[in-house]
Amino acid sequence: MENTTNEEFDLSEIIQVLFKHIWVIAALMLLGLVAAVLVNVLMRPVYEATTLMMINKENAGKLDVDTYGSFSAEEDYYRTQYQLLESRSLLENVYNQLDLNQYNEFANPGGIGKLKRAIKVDPVTRSRLVNVKARSYDSQLAAEISNTLSSSFVAENVENRISMGQDVIRALESTEKSSAEQELLNSMPQVVNSDFIKSLKQQAAQLEGKRAELSAKYTDKHPEIVSVNRQLSSIREEISTETRRLVQSIKIELSGQFSGNNIRIVDPAIVPTSPVFPRKLLNLLIGLLGGAVIGVLVAFVLEFLDQSVKNSEEMDEKLGLPFLGFVPYEKTKKKESEYATMLKEGNFLKAENVRNIRTMLEFALAGDTNAPFLITSSLQGEGKSYLSSNLMVALAQAGKKILLIDGDLRRSRLHKTFKLSLDKGLSNIWDKDPKKADYAANVQPVADVKNLFVMTSGTRPPNPAELLGTPKLADFIAWAQKHYDQVVVDCPAILPVSDTMLWGRHIPRAIFVIKYGKTNVKLAKIALDKLQKAGVKVLGGVIGAYQPQGLSYGKYGYYKSYHYYSDEEKK
Repeated sequence: MENTTNEEFDLSEIIQVLFKHIWVIAALMLLGLVAAVLVNVLMRPVYEATTLMMINKENAGKLDVDTYGSFSAEEDYYRTQYQLLESRSLLENVYNQLDLNQYNEFANPGGIGKLKRAIKVDPVTRSRLVNVKARSYDSQLAAEISNTLSSSFVAENVENRISMGQDVIRALESTEKSSAEQELLNSMPQVVNSDFIKSLKQQAAQLEGKRAELSAKYTDKHPEIVSVNRQLSSIREEISTETRRLVQSIKIELSGQFSGNNIRIVDPAIVPTSPVFPRKLLNLLIGLLGGAVIGVLVAFVLEFLDQSVKNSEEMDEKLGLPFLGFVPYEKTKKKESEYATMLKEGNFLKAENVRNIRTMLEFALAGDTNAPFLITSSLQGEGKSYLSSNLMVALAQAGKKILLIDGDLRRSRLHKTFKLSLDKGLSNIWDKDPKKADYAANVQPVADVKNLFVMTSGTRPPNPAELLGTPKLADFIAWAQKHYDQVVVDCPAILPVSDTMLWGRHIPRAIFVIKYGKTNVKLAKIALDKLQKAGVKVLGGVIGAYQPQGLSYGKYGYYKSYHYYSDEEKK
């Protein structure tokens, strides 16, 4: 059961990687398709013409192999014929007949080699048929080359058979045979393989051996030697008679065999109407699939090189932080606030996850659940202010009186989120005018969220770091803790400014926000190291702008393995 769960999880991870890089895969598929289209458009059409030939086993001069034997196996014979079809002498004959030098694709130098590359001999399996194929940019020329090559091969085969047969017939018909003609006759397979002649030759060899033994003892006129010579003469006459009989049968058979040819053209090549290259549909398919395969490989390479954090395991392994939860990415309407989902009735994915972070935060704060804390990140734009606004709404909904402070005096944002004035805010607590410096006077309630109060950054001061380094800040925080159940500061990003560390002197706890699949681990580690050196304890990490694949952003259902329930929720 455990193995099945792991396999499903692995498959889910693969699917998520593919969905994450879907645009990379789609772009490479489109690129492959465009490349295939360009190949189809720019590639010059190539035509192929085919002549069908039949090659029977040769029986002229050598006669039937099954009856008289052969110098090569049947397979070797056909391979030889296929090689002869591509022989240089035959190709030169075709090249000259068609004057192929006048065509650019076959012009010299290397014209014969170009012609050979354009020819393909393709035997039909389990038959005596063979396709002789020729390719050319000119469909008419492709047919001419195929037909000329086939007809030249047939003509050459006939000529060779006639020439060989005539030599044999001359030797058979000669009354006074020369030594070469006699040797030709004696070497005929029918003569060599005759069992009767073999037996006679064996007897003759035995008698010659016996005569040699007797010659060592007696003279040539000795009766025994005379008897052996008589027997040898009789056997040689029988060999000669049997040879003449076989030769005569060969002559009779040959006289009826030269009328035909063992190679013939079955179907001449016709002019092709469509090219074999480019194969447009196949090219498009290869381009599309090739782009998809490359896209998938690139996606996994990018994922391997990815130095971001995407889940709770990576949060622990790469950053060593306790995981507090996800804040799913949510598109909001123009007129809606970014915390509008938190105010809606029903169980929505984002709302449930923010409440889940609220619960995990209570565990992280241990017994001191009202302790103030900071919300920060390594770089700007990682979702810390988004978390601040939504999490504070969740805390306020739990019945706590919340003060949210916009601690970013350089790039304030909370006044826009909650639609508040910058005339009142943090920068005014350092004002020389005691009325403006009044803490309570610079806090503004949020109209649509009960128990939530916000201190904006106020007007931007020229020296934020100097203001945050004064004792006034400690006095303000002490005042805030007396008047509110929870004080939270939305701090600026840690890199490259030091404002967050100045806040950390007075509020030594922080939630660290990273952006799903975007925050660089090395930069996050540098930021965390700065917090540690400043004596700020990181309560845990939150992954913002999370985009789970295949999950609805509407009403909340089952949230696979990413939802953490408190003991009360489990009950």
